Amino acid sequence: MALIASFTTDEKKAHNSHKFAFNLTPTNYGYWKNMIQPFLLTHKLFSYDDGTIPCPPKDLPPDAATAADPKPAPRANPNYAIWIANHAHIRMLIISTISESAFRHVQGNTSHDLWSSLERAYAPHSSSREYTLKTQLLRIEMKGDETADNYLNRAQEYVDALATIGEPVKDKDLVMLAVSGLRDE
Repeated sequence: MALIASFTTDEKKAHNSHKFAFNLTPTNYGYWKNMIQPFLLTHKLFSYDDGTIPCPPKDLPPDAATAADPKPAPRANPNYAIWIANHAHIRMLIISTISESAFRHVQGNTSHDLWSSLERAYAPHSSSREYTLKTQLLRIEMKGDETADNYLNRAQEYVDALATIGEPVKDKDLVMLAVSGLRDE
């Protein structure tokens, strides 16, 4: 049995020192994934998220029975405690990049469960997701105290989310939408 390596203090500091300047929102999954996944791969953390390094059993089978110990107890698996600590660190890193509005999709007990639940919530193309995003894009309005840049950035988030599910918005349609939203103010 190969022992899983525990993250060193220096590795944890390096992971934690990298602060992302954005959070996952309901509209920026493609951007978020394109930033987080390479970070996890580079630091050899993604194997926990993609399930390549699954949680090992808590206990190992007992040693063979002997006359002195006819019913030996199971032995603690040293990989289990290391995996739990590494996994908690990775889960904390991912959760620290999720906005409150996206947090409702955080499900499961492992970083693999978390990664999968976010992917199911934001990546798949479904008619309802497409309809929801298009409706939200069509209804977007410039808020009273909002700058034109902020308004256009919010609209772009919906456009990016639609592109992520394979429903890109034509540039001319986006320009028409933006102009109409700016003109209403």
